[in-house]
Amino acid sequence: MNKKIKFAAILTRTHKWIGLLVGLQLVMWTVGGFVMAVFPIETVRSEAQIAKVKALPADLSINISAEKAAELSGLDELLGIQLENFAGEPAWRLQAKEKTALLSASSGQSLLPLDKDTARKIIIMDYVGKGKIIALERVEKGPVEVRYRGPLWRAEFSEPKNYTVWADINEGRIIAHRSSVWRLFDFFWMLHIMDYGDRDDFNHPLLIFFAFSASVFTLTGIGLLIHRFLLRPRPRRKKNPQ
Repeated sequence: MNKKIKFAAILTRTHKWIGLLVGLQLVMWTVGGFVMAVFPIETVRSEAQIAKVKALPADLSINISAEKAAELSGLDELLGIQLENFAGEPAWRLQAKEKTALLSASSGQSLLPLDKDTARKIIIMDYVGKGKIIALERVEKGPVEVRYRGPLWRAEFSEPKNYTVWADINEGRIIAHRSSVWRLFDFFWMLHIMDYGDRDDFNHPLLIFFAFSASVFTLTGIGLLIHRFLLRPRPRRKKNPQ
């Protein structure tokens, strides 16, 4: 058998079987890429619904210094401390290796864990949409849209439909705004990176294997095109009798 023909047969067989293996995933990558390109990232992140952070007045007077807050927190090996606007009042946020403390800069009182009334207040302050809270509940472990974090306060708003805001009880902060668009985007992101659990890992073996296989599929397809148009012997035309 001609070496060129034999090589083309190997390319064809390889291309066919790899196509059967990765074809569906290639469709999902293509559709996922299309969906992610259609929606602006600002829309996915619900930036139009999130309030801008309000800075504290420059002439603000506080009763508790940073040093005193560090002492009252009882945390060892602090990684950072900052003054922030918490529910309209100044508060010290202190971060240790595995724990957060939040203290009132006026009284030194701990503001954690986050109670329901305070959660409602900071959630409303972080939302600038037209809707109202129609449900506020404590969730010990959140769903995939918050990557299974917990415990959390979950607030559902009347507008947009199925719009939720999540607040971390032990950190005293808003961690996520989630909309139907975000969930659709996240679903196709999951299909795109093939991480069907936490949807955060795009270096796992399954994705690497399919990406490699798709590369081989593409290269064998290019090889077949080259063979078809450049290397394959063309049949000779018969001369018309005079």
